[in-house]
Amino acid sequence: MDGAEAKRLFERFRLEVHSDRQWDSEFTPSPHEPDAKLREFVDGAGVAAVPLLLDALSGDRDLRYWACVGLQRLGPAAGDAAADVLADLIAARRDPWETAAVALDAVAPARARALGVHRWPETMERLTDRHLRLPTGAAAHVERFVAEESDEDVVRFLAQHRLRDWIVRDRPPGLADLLRGLLRGDRGAEVRRAAAEILVMSGVDAIGAEHIEALRHGGPLSPGIVVRVAAHPESERLVPRLVSRPGVAEALAELILRRRCAGLSTDPAPVHEFLRRCVTEAGDRWPGPQFGATLPAAVADLRDETLLVHLLPMLHEHRLGPSEFGALVAAFASFGSAGRELLDRHQRQHPDVPRVRWALDAVDTARRPRLDDADDAFLRGRIESTLGGAFTAYGAVLLAGPSAHAAFQLAWIDRAYGAPVTADRVAWIRGLGFAGDGLLAELARPVERPLEGLRFQWDCGEFRRHDPGRAARAAAAGLPSLAAGWCRDDDLDRAAAEHLARVRRAAGTSAGPGG
Repeated sequence: MDGAEAKRLFERFRLEVHSDRQWDSEFTPSPHEPDAKLREFVDGAGVAAVPLLLDALSGDRDLRYWACVGLQRLGPAAGDAAADVLADLIAARRDPWETAAVALDAVAPARARALGVHRWPETMERLTDRHLRLPTGAAAHVERFVAEESDEDVVRFLAQHRLRDWIVRDRPPGLADLLRGLLRGDRGAEVRRAAAEILVMSGVDAIGAEHIEALRHGGPLSPGIVVRVAAHPESERLVPRLVSRPGVAEALAELILRRRCAGLSTDPAPVHEFLRRCVTEAGDRWPGPQFGATLPAAVADLRDETLLVHLLPMLHEHRLGPSEFGALVAAFASFGSAGRELLDRHQRQHPDVPRVRWALDAVDTARRPRLDDADDAFLRGRIESTLGGAFTAYGAVLLAGPSAHAAFQLAWIDRAYGAPVTADRVAWIRGLGFAGDGLLAELARPVERPLEGLRFQWDCGEFRRHDPGRAARAAAAGLPSLAAGWCRDDDLDRAAAEHLARVRRAAGTSAGPGG
């Protein structure tokens, strides 16, 4: 392309940038598309665009930004002169120097790495995003960063959300081995923890003691990670970490709930003081009553009635909402007469607090959790929804009394997400009266590829959606009703009903939604 045509395309691009900046409407989005005009200019002019883009770097901020984007698209073809100008822009910290850093990484990768832009807090995520958009992916970028940078920088690097999402979702070849090497190597505890978190969320490995050991160290532990590891027999080793930090009541409650649902008990002794402070020391440092339903649920799941006394101050909390009140009632009701007697004594001591009397009345009329309701949630594909779901419902049934049916379904759901189903757990389910040896043998076999990431993100909501890929993954993991939420198929609905019918026969429960 000759220079005149390149200049004509550049002027069209520059006018589009100006028109977009001048657009002034609070209600109508700008109809101008500088990115499209830039792409037309760069693709049409090729290397002839470089001098014009370099001149644009001396213009206003908007033009400088788009000039950097244009040089980034040209990549190494932009040449050394472009690399020099970009490096000067970065050194001067002149806006938009962060965009210039990304452009330099595309134009002259060695110079960008020599400057260290890949590790700077202001530019690390931008550069990673650029590599994630490349057709080859970011595997080489990740491998080189981990090999060359310090533990502190590697921890920050592996904490990037979009990078983690990519690794968890796509399982790029080689990176699983890299993360295993970090987990088992001699890097610092924080690096091992970061590697363990990604491996756990991806489901690429069976969860083992080495993952639990690595997760015991470092910063806050998210509830999503706790949910994935809680069924492991050694997950109780995470309790000291969870109760030593403020703001982790939800993660602690999830750990206790899911251990109970796996037939594992949790020592309540380390939790006593934490729960007391959660309730009595509301404020910034501790998760006070505003953390609501998680605290009563944790007390109920620990099965230690001496912890109930820590919940009584919540009945005097003015911010107590319906969900928190309902969780309190469920916790006291789960202990039967002991819970009611404690409430009755408290009501006599505080007759002027109506909420205590309401709680006592609600305990007297509390309905026992129904297995049919849990099965209905399972058939609707609401396995791990944000507002409960089948797992929570089966857990409530098991809390109310022994249930081979609920225990098996809880293990079946755990299996789909890669949680370990140990021989001891299978024996526990059999001991509850589950007679289906074929189902138990299938339960003991791990799925080929567990459902990765946060469990609730696989929930499609009340309305079915269309994603055949997700549907196939859910069906392969043994959850046809979850699959049906992502792809309307009567065969999936029938498979879910047949699964429940088999479970009911093996557990000796009467026909319900699945029968």
